Amino acid sequence: MKTNLHFKLFLIGTFFISLVAKSQSDNTGYAVTDSITTGIKWNFLRTVDIKTGNYSDTLVRLLSINELLPNNGITPWNGVAAIAHDKKNKRIYFTSLLLDKLSYVDLRSMTVHVALNNFTGLLPKQMDQSNIITRMVIADDGYGYALTNDGNHLVQFTTGNTHIATDLGSIADAPVNKENSIHNTCGSWGGDMISDDEGNLYLVTFRNFVFKINIELKVATYLGAITGLPDNFSTSGLAVNKQGNDYYFILASSVNASSAFKLNPASLVATPVNQNNGKFTADLSNSTIFKTGKQQVNPKMIVNTISGNDNIQIYPNPVVSNEFKIQFANTKAGNYTVELVDVNGKIITAKSINITGKNNLVQISLKGIVAKGFFVLRIVGKNNNTLYSDKLILQ
Repeated sequence: MKTNLHFKLFLIGTFFISLVAKSQSDNTGYAVTDSITTGIKWNFLRTVDIKTGNYSDTLVRLLSINELLPNNGITPWNGVAAIAHDKKNKRIYFTSLLLDKLSYVDLRSMTVHVALNNFTGLLPKQMDQSNIITRMVIADDGYGYALTNDGNHLVQFTTGNTHIATDLGSIADAPVNKENSIHNTCGSWGGDMISDDEGNLYLVTFRNFVFKINIELKVATYLGAITGLPDNFSTSGLAVNKQGNDYYFILASSVNASSAFKLNPASLVATPVNQNNGKFTADLSNSTIFKTGKQQVNPKMIVNTISGNDNIQIYPNPVVSNEFKIQFANTKAGNYTVELVDVNGKIITAKSINITGKNNLVQISLKGIVAKGFFVLRIVGKNNNTLYSDKLILQ
């Protein structure tokens, strides 16, 4: 009996310790800073308590002296402004501003390793910094995602023993964005990204604008501007904090070290975190995924699981002059409806057409439609059967 009691107490104690360890792990993020509080040479990795905002001492140097001071005419020094916490492999992935190289820190040995020497293929780095990576995250699907400042290159990369990078292309604006484009130089560059459990990335830009990016559709929806921040606070780092059943975003700045801020993702209102030893922070990352609590929707449902049709061609795509053409080949004669559908499934416009033979060319006018961005073009036949469904971008 005594032995059994000791064994039970041992199990209870082990379970309690594991819960405490998990809690500590969930609250631990990683930050890139200088070695001094207000320095801006982004070359040192620290841990940061996501709950309190307190930083540790430096853990490891990320770039060598030669890498930190490249002679490329863009800036007097290099630095790291994009990191991603890979909890599964116990790594911090990072890429520098001026070198096209993906590296990682092995958190078990605190050693730096090169993953890919030609990460994005975007060389040389532009003087306007448009093709520089400043946003990166390990998403819920296990892939890493990195986004250039201009939003024209969403790069997906694998982790683990083999590293492969794939440029998924440009991010399109949802129609609701209007002038708040993901490509806007003044408002949408810089910042950082986190991931949710529905296949989305959330981007908070340097100017504190928030976008939701659907990975599969490559569409960014503008959610609004953050309120409650000091006038001189510009977001450069982003992490996720879970408190009970609620999720918050944690914001860090490269120009304001007074406090980190906790952001309510629903209201976009920020409040300061109790912080005792803030640092100018180039980037922030942790492994917590933003759980939305909503039923997951497969983006493919929007396009009806049909992507294109060998007998139908749409051009030009993107549409640049309010009209496009549909080329039908070997399509059964009959009446069809051409529908333009937004990302929420709302039909924006519908036009009836008649196909009379094997080869038909139909011109569709979109005059009067002022919204730009990503849509779904759907061609529907008899009994509401979908003949064709694919993405269409209006510019």
